[in-house]
Amino acid sequence: MRLISLFTLTTVTSFAAELASLSSAASYVAEYGISDYHYLDPDRPTHVEARYRYVGPAKFKNHHGHVDYSDGDAGLYFTQFLNEENSLSYELGYDYMQFKWKENPRFKQSNFNYVAGSLGYVSTTLYRWRWIVNAGFSVDATRLDFAKSGVGHALLWGRYQFADCCGVHVGMLGWYGILNGHAWPIFGFDWLFNDHWRANAIFPFDYSLTYAFDENWSLDLGYSNFGGPYKYPRRAHEGINGYHSPIITVFSNGVQLGLNYKFEHLLRASLGGGWDFGGRIFIKDHRNHHGKYYHYRSAPYAQGNLELTF
Repeated sequence: MRLISLFTLTTVTSFAAELASLSSAASYVAEYGISDYHYLDPDRPTHVEARYRYVGPAKFKNHHGHVDYSDGDAGLYFTQFLNEENSLSYELGYDYMQFKWKENPRFKQSNFNYVAGSLGYVSTTLYRWRWIVNAGFSVDATRLDFAKSGVGHALLWGRYQFADCCGVHVGMLGWYGILNGHAWPIFGFDWLFNDHWRANAIFPFDYSLTYAFDENWSLDLGYSNFGGPYKYPRRAHEGINGYHSPIITVFSNGVQLGLNYKFEHLLRASLGGGWDFGGRIFIKDHRNHHGKYYHYRSAPYAQGNLELTF
């Protein structure tokens, strides 16, 4: 399962109605941050989702011009249940990022299109544990040049049901590609205070506080990040000033407020917005050398997502 598409807006409602109709595997993976395996249902193996986000123009610091930034992703998933406690999830996805800076001194490309795929395994065989193992890739959709633009990723993530109201998260996440690589530990907790309030604090995925009005509607306040899945580097084309196919990475974060709707186990939708605190783009040459940061200021943004399971 593609990790970036798993970074959707956090939604939450009471578990009781869902868990009664789902397998034991699904019951332990509902509503935990970016895993978003909430759609696991042996009677509905197909899931589609799409998300789009637009950030207002942000001026550069100490450089001319401003950046027009937007991003989005879409994914098609198919789940194969091996038994009630184990399942496989196959995914084919698409990622989009626009970073339009007319005064960019190192490349002219403004639209980045990537295709992604992954295989995820979810198990609840161990008592009180839910484990996710995931591996996949991301590559430039217009060229499919894995050697020059491909990034591979892997995930091992466990959640222990410490009590009826909370869970503890542990694991490891990493990626490698385009002459770069990074790894993070996974740790944190989720806490269901009552039928209305819930908090997630799971590094590096999900920091959010959610209020559920009822079983359909909820409101969440949380952390957001920009720049693509886990800050994967991207290969830019149309290089200038001696920069042939430079390597770029975008870093930015912000805070967002989202209104979420869920209908049973079939439909989820969110609309919201927030404030991007400002960020930077790191541009290196095609050999991954001579890097330079270009910083830009803060700006408001809006976003929405839609998910269907059938």
